Amino acid sequence: MRRSGEMADRQAERAPFGVAALAAALAMSVSTVAIAQTPAAEPVTAAPSENVLLEADEVINDEAAGTVTAQGDVQVRYQGRTMRADQLVYNLETGVIRAIGNVQIVLEDGSTTYADAVEADEAMNVGAASELRARLGDSSTLAARAAIRRGEDSSELQHVIYTSCPVCETGDQPPTWSLRARRAVQDRETRTISYQGAVLEVVGVPVLYLPFIAHPDPSVGRASGFLPPNIGRNRRLGTFYAQPYYWAISPSQDLTASLRLHGNVNPLIGLDYRKRFWSGELSIDTTFTNEQLFDSDGERFDEELFRYSVFAQGRFDINEDWIWGFGVESAYDDQYLRRYDVDGAGERRGPYIGRDTRLISQIYAIGQDENSYSSVAFVNFQGLREEDTSELLPLILPFAQTEQVLQEPLFDGQVRLQANLAALRRNDDGVGPFQGNDGRMSLTATWRRDAIFGPGMVFSPFAQVRGDVFSVETTEEEYETFTRGLGLAGAEISWPFMRPGERFDMIVEPVVMGAVATDAAEDDRVVNEDSLAFELDDSNLFRPNAAPNYDLWEPGPRVSVGLRATARAHTGESASLIFGRRWREEQADGFTERNNLAGETSDWVAAGQIDLGRNFGAEGRVRLDQDSLEVQRIDARVRGAVGRFHGQIRFYETDEELLLDPDDPNRELTALAGMDLARGWRLQAGLTRDLDSDINLRQDIRAIYEDDCTFFEISYTRTETQRGTIGPDEGLQIRIGLRSLGVFGGS
Repeated sequence: MRRSGEMADRQAERAPFGVAALAAALAMSVSTVAIAQTPAAEPVTAAPSENVLLEADEVINDEAAGTVTAQGDVQVRYQGRTMRADQLVYNLETGVIRAIGNVQIVLEDGSTTYADAVEADEAMNVGAASELRARLGDSSTLAARAAIRRGEDSSELQHVIYTSCPVCETGDQPPTWSLRARRAVQDRETRTISYQGAVLEVVGVPVLYLPFIAHPDPSVGRASGFLPPNIGRNRRLGTFYAQPYYWAISPSQDLTASLRLHGNVNPLIGLDYRKRFWSGELSIDTTFTNEQLFDSDGERFDEELFRYSVFAQGRFDINEDWIWGFGVESAYDDQYLRRYDVDGAGERRGPYIGRDTRLISQIYAIGQDENSYSSVAFVNFQGLREEDTSELLPLILPFAQTEQVLQEPLFDGQVRLQANLAALRRNDDGVGPFQGNDGRMSLTATWRRDAIFGPGMVFSPFAQVRGDVFSVETTEEEYETFTRGLGLAGAEISWPFMRPGERFDMIVEPVVMGAVATDAAEDDRVVNEDSLAFELDDSNLFRPNAAPNYDLWEPGPRVSVGLRATARAHTGESASLIFGRRWREEQADGFTERNNLAGETSDWVAAGQIDLGRNFGAEGRVRLDQDSLEVQRIDARVRGAVGRFHGQIRFYETDEELLLDPDDPNRELTALAGMDLARGWRLQAGLTRDLDSDINLRQDIRAIYEDDCTFFEISYTRTETQRGTIGPDEGLQIRIGLRSLGVFGGS
């Protein structure tokens, strides 16, 4: 009736009784207590050839009671799973298996679930566990007084606690947040856990009662369902409530639909669709409504129309070297995005990036390997300012370029071959001189050689030849074609001096660049389209042709002289400095004071940076008048940190005559300060001020708490800018992020 053994001679048998029942118990135990860790398991019935290994100090066969009991450090292994318990009892008559005392269940991936007792029948249709404690996913923890399995797809938990925060082993400190409910149900078919009568506790204190809440299994990458809402209020929209719904259409695509209700204006609907293909991915984010125009106070005017915004992008691989893609940015009117607080402008959706006042739609292809680069793009602009017209923002059909580096050297130097094509389409508004379509194609060959001679001097001769073909619409539907040939030659000489030291190394390098270029005959038919915003500064001081693109050409002789210096400590700190200026023999049309090349001599330009690690850093760029050394432009930034405090300041100033857009501020100050408090808390304050107009472009202050499982932020933001009918605004935003439950926010 009894077989016993000492600890040194433990009983180990293969399927000594009820093979199917024992396998079912182990499978049931795992699927019942490891809530949300794995998809629903099929009922397990061990075939005669499948081994269930049972080890115990004692195995007792009680024929009178109809039970078989294994006790004393019981271990059951089946298909990579292991169950440990103090005692295992199998009822031969009912087929019920019960594991009792310090039950541990280890899955194939090594995750472990604990319980005081686990019970199941052979069919695994009904299972139960008491005092359940389970680790879900990578970080979430679930505990329940009891767990009952209701069929194959549902398990019921009673008196449950759930958190994704670290749990104190001693139990004397509650987690940052936890969800406590009297009843919870895990649905394996929908892969969700739903709670009834739930209470959200923060540091053990109840703060929010939720009659019902549900979330996906922590191990599920994504699942359909309602996302946390966004609730808030501002002057334009009034009180608003936005409710998103996430639809996991398939493993490769999803859709988020949202409805935002406003107190002052009609609702706004949003759709965000994403799909991944074998060769790439695309996304489409759109909002739309049917509404009148309204001002900063929510006062409506004009007629009610269908209004919308669309932001879309896609990127796909053609082969190992080529990709193609597209980007779409469109809004119904100039103020739509700002009126409804719609994000999306200024994000990268291709090689060309828009901004909040200018949207860009494009389709492109790019190819690149170790010796060549090619691209082609068709680009359309939508200006969001009153002065933006089709003359100012033409349609680019297309812009294409290719560059090839020849592997075989020529006269011991490197040769680059380039081709560039640009075609612009615009509609003349009938005001002022006629402006129509135009196009240009350029072919360029560049040669450069770097050689070291004498006492470490670097001599770099270079040469370039270029041919341009222009086609310009002089009057409506009448075109004129003409050509232009250009060339330059010169050399750059530098002499680096290096002083190694015990603590730091220093390099001082004088640089001289001299070149002579052909004269470009003044031709009113050549319009500067691609070199409007450039400026001679430290980044292009030694460029042979200062104009960065193709429409402008710098003629005649020129010389640039400057000094570069770098110091680098052996512990990682560094500092650098560069300054210099440029001389030219003659002036040229198209070069202005704005780009620092209006006369025969440029202003002095300089830049420097200091990096001493986290505690201090500074960088700056400056342009000084060539005669008086007065500051024409300065852009300086300083950052620092002391103990718990950190901050940074940026000051920008430019002469009013150098502004590309007269509406831009010519003196601006940006400051950011922060302080780290105890236990995950920090404070931040920011300010952007137009010193010329004496207004705050933006100011904000925020308090933030963050730990491994929680994010909380409360912030106040105010802007004083006016654009069209939308003027100053302010808002209070509160965001609460609970890992695995989502982010609740409002503004």
